[in-house]
Amino acid sequence: MKMTLLPLLLLVAPAFAQNAGDGADAVVTPAVEQAAASEPEAAPAAPATEVADTPKAAAEAEPKGPPRPSMLEDAKPEPKPEPKPEPKVDAAPKPEPRPEPKPETKPKAEPKPAAPPAAAKASGPDEEFAFAKAAAEDADAKISDAAIEELAVFVRRHPASAQAPEAMLLLAGLRQKKGDWQTATASLLRLLYEYPDTKIGLRAKSDFLTVVDKKASRKHRPILTELVKLPETADKADRLSALWRKIAELAPDALYEPVAAEIRDFTARFPVHKDGDKLQAALARLHAANDKPAAAPLSWRKLLALYPESAARSEAQMAIGDLFADALRDPKKAIDAYQELVEQYPKSPEVQAALENSARLFDEKLRQYALAVEMHERIVKLFPKTPASLKSLKAIAKLQRDRLSAPEDAVKTLMRLSSMHGGQDGIDALLQAADFTRRDLKDFSRQAEILRKVSDDYAGAKEAPQALYDAAGVYEDTIKDNAKAVELYKEVGSKFPSHKLARKGADRAAKLEKGS
Repeated sequence: MKMTLLPLLLLVAPAFAQNAGDGADAVVTPAVEQAAASEPEAAPAAPATEVADTPKAAAEAEPKGPPRPSMLEDAKPEPKPEPKPEPKVDAAPKPEPRPEPKPETKPKAEPKPAAPPAAAKASGPDEEFAFAKAAAEDADAKISDAAIEELAVFVRRHPASAQAPEAMLLLAGLRQKKGDWQTATASLLRLLYEYPDTKIGLRAKSDFLTVVDKKASRKHRPILTELVKLPETADKADRLSALWRKIAELAPDALYEPVAAEIRDFTARFPVHKDGDKLQAALARLHAANDKPAAAPLSWRKLLALYPESAARSEAQMAIGDLFADALRDPKKAIDAYQELVEQYPKSPEVQAALENSARLFDEKLRQYALAVEMHERIVKLFPKTPASLKSLKAIAKLQRDRLSAPEDAVKTLMRLSSMHGGQDGIDALLQAADFTRRDLKDFSRQAEILRKVSDDYAGAKEAPQALYDAAGVYEDTIKDNAKAVELYKEVGSKFPSHKLARKGADRAAKLEKGS
């Protein structure tokens, strides 16, 4: 009967254990260890005393399954199954490693340009004036021309230097040699007004009087000679401002170009001077007086643009209108300028003239008579009972009758004139209205009424008796109303008993009564 190795080992194990009880270590062969390890775990075997000797028991004790190999084959160790790897459980996802920053690659530095050479430092006014003076004293005419420019530049750059007065005197002398006496005169005046208390200032006064006496016209000579009397002010800029404005006012055509240049130089040198707007107005007048109609309105407009608080703004606007009306011959632009003045500066003294000029241009240049009447009506409204309104009412009546073919409107305007102004103008207006009524309207009753109104409203006037007598004649001759005629003839005698027409009226009334 065959037995497996494991039950056999279990049977002999107690004997080995007894022998090991003497203290010796138990020795287990490798083969036995391998067999034990390779066998599957089984239920614990029964004690040796319980093992059955019968075949039936042995058969029950033998495990079921396929037939086992021999003992030698059982002794061979069975191959161990490879352990299955346990699945790994990640506790937490590991962060991905950050890429290491790449080292910045600095651009290659461009080679630095070579430092520019240090600027040459200019010398001061002493050296500059010495050079300009030497050039001015050179006998060569070409160098002299260049010296004028050098001296002019020096004066502009160094007006406060100690050499400036001498430079200006040299400059005036060179200009006089070149035949430009007007510019030389302006230079001498500036020298005198800018440096009055110097030896060179006295020399400038003498040279100025000499040049004026030789070169200026008889008309300008007394005006220019008076300029050597300086204004009583210690401020240099104030003196120069007064000088150029006075020349522009009194002798604008004497030194036009040099004075215009001096005004421009002044405004650049003293940009915030209190007389800036006045000098700008002086420059505009200079242009206008010297037949420069395009430059003049530009200067006036510059005043309007740069000096919003100037008291000369309405004057500037009026001057622009006048230039377009006359020299530039553009009536529409002129009217535009006048109307802007009226709108922007309604309280200015130029409003009346602006409206009058607008009416004249509408009438004479544009032939727009209704607009001319409109301008005159604005004058009457703004300036009632003034010579301006009287003039406008007369102009309106004339336009209505002669240009607009509206005699009825003309009669009404004349009646309004008489009521507003009275006096001789009122009398003349009524007489004219009576004439229009007779000739244009053929309304003889109204004619007689207007004539009688003259005697009623202006009884003390010399025209009153004749007007009343004429009214009686209209009733007698034209209307054929003898009763009304008799009434008025008698009224002549009663209202004006000492007048020669009193007797004549009475005789005429008696004749009509007798004839009737």
